Amino acid sequence: MRIWVLFFILLLSVQAEDTLLLNSHIKMIPKIMALDTRLSAKSSSNKSILAIVYEGNRKNVAQKIADEINLNHNGKVANLSFSTVALSVDEVLVRQDISFTYLTKMSTSSTRKIAAWGINNTIPTFSYDMSNLEEGILGSIAIERSTVIYMNKTVLKEGKFRFNDTLFQIARLIE
Repeated sequence: MRIWVLFFILLLSVQAEDTLLLNSHIKMIPKIMALDTRLSAKSSSNKSILAIVYEGNRKNVAQKIADEINLNHNGKVANLSFSTVALSVDEVLVRQDISFTYLTKMSTSSTRKIAAWGINNTIPTFSYDMSNLEEGILGSIAIERSTVIYMNKTVLKEGKFRFNDTLFQIARLIE
């Protein structure tokens, strides 16, 4: 019986940590997007598009994240007007109007496809999963003693991404 109680408590704490991390991402991703100095060149309209990318049957999760971002930020952060949409991996790869992407949990092969697409099109890619940095994703947010933004230095150079210096003052660059 004690083992079941301990297992249940552990399960609840892991889920609470995931929720806390996801809420941090929902609040921070649009702010990081606003620090992209090339953002205005990526959109044909005055409104940038933040894509929440999903794979397989995770559309509901991606749509929930997109809805939360739209609700929390009301389509604007700093001087940036934006809209958040949930798109599958295949939909993102053919769109020309995406300004920034955020990946939900997905397979390594899909992560690599989005990473290569992001580098080739100079579209920043951030992920829920920090291990995706090894697959070519530009950045991720972790909760340690405080919230930490990690960015892949190699991808940053290869994709020729340009951000406001403020981001580099708070981000940790890794190779």
